[in-house]
Amino acid sequence: MPKRPRAPVIIITGGIGSGKSTVAGVFKKLGARTIEVDRLARRLLKPGSGAWHEILWKFCGAKLDRKDIAGRNLKAADFKAANGRPLRELPWVINTAGTIRRDKLGATVFSSSRALAALNRIMHARLRKLLNDKINLHHKLSARPLVLDMAVYPERAFKGLGDVVVWIRAPGGMRAQRLADSKRMSLEEAAARVRIQWQDKKFEKNADFILPNLGSDRDIRQGAKKIWPHLLARAAGS
Repeated sequence: MPKRPRAPVIIITGGIGSGKSTVAGVFKKLGARTIEVDRLARRLLKPGSGAWHEILWKFCGAKLDRKDIAGRNLKAADFKAANGRPLRELPWVINTAGTIRRDKLGATVFSSSRALAALNRIMHARLRKLLNDKINLHHKLSARPLVLDMAVYPERAFKGLGDVVVWIRAPGGMRAQRLADSKRMSLEEAAARVRIQWQDKKFEKNADFILPNLGSDRDIRQGAKKIWPHLLARAAGS
């Protein structure tokens, strides 16, 4: 029996609001399996997980003083501060169910490069392992192209993850406006999030292909269809 060809792994990267999900949707219609990495990363934030405990300690100075939290409403007294005393208020980064408040955490890390770096140190090694597991399982089960939609690709933890990288290049102003519209935040807040991400030269340095997005949904979809066979050829070593 002939050996099944190895499934190519294609990474779509680019800043927030650049149109990665649109391009991933086109590739999915062309036969690829797609993974939205940001959504996958949310699994790492499950209450009680290792990343969850580290985030509470790093950003709130809070340590859970109990083991079983499933199905319980958490209270301030369930946590201790660095001095060993119970907290007077519930850590700001979670709700009473223990769920990470992504809006609050996002507002913090996207207003401070140090806070963003701290969150990355907590998340990226864990996310890389999760992605490795996903890719290995896909290779065992399928020869379909696997597409990873991930803004964080330029980070060091993800080097060598895929066979080919396509960068969606889009103007910062357009990205900020799209982010403000989709997340219902002010344009100033959206612009701050755009500025703190990787600069274009960093994305370009790590890209094999560049797909421009100047705001036309029709154009970016057509561009994605046009580049698809070239991505497959590059991933196959051609």
